[in-house]
Amino acid sequence: MNGWMDLELAKERRRELLREAAELRLAREAARSVAGKIEGKGMKVRWGLAEDEAAVADLLQLNGMPRWVAFEERFIVAEKDGRLIGAVRYATESKRISLGLLVVDPWAGERRTAWALYRGAVDLARELGASDVRATAARGSVYPGEAGYHRAGRGWWSPVPSEGGGGHGGFWRTLLHLWGTRAALPFYRVPR
Repeated sequence: MNGWMDLELAKERRRELLREAAELRLAREAARSVAGKIEGKGMKVRWGLAEDEAAVADLLQLNGMPRWVAFEERFIVAEKDGRLIGAVRYATESKRISLGLLVVDPWAGERRTAWALYRGAVDLARELGASDVRATAARGSVYPGEAGYHRAGRGWWSPVPSEGGGGHGGFWRTLLHLWGTRAALPFYRVPR
């Protein structure tokens, strides 16, 4: 009887995970279609350069933060029509990019710019060979979630798809996850 219950629980868990994977796939497809619309509006997300420090300092000041942060931190920036309209602080770790402070020009459309920065960070992380992106957002902020990130504790997490558009890090990791072995994926947890 106990073996039968375990089998039923495993089947139910597998169905839940397949449903979540389908939802994730649909969210990614929606994100790609929106990304095309953002690119079409002339917005570009890229690594911040030394020449961008003054413009990032202006954005920080506009958002009530000290200008000096722009000169001591690294940022991923969004520009439109040659003008910097948003930036998100980043730090690189082993196979990971961590995102922090987000500043956006309030007249440029905060939601659209934040979305582009969070999605663009995943694309830039692929260039570095990172496996995931973590984001710490202000309390109550839903921008990472709208950009396809998953809740992870107090922050957000997004896998970096491989060039082929694959999943979360390989066949074995996905197989272990489907069978409910959470120890294999300590950072991946979709809230219920």
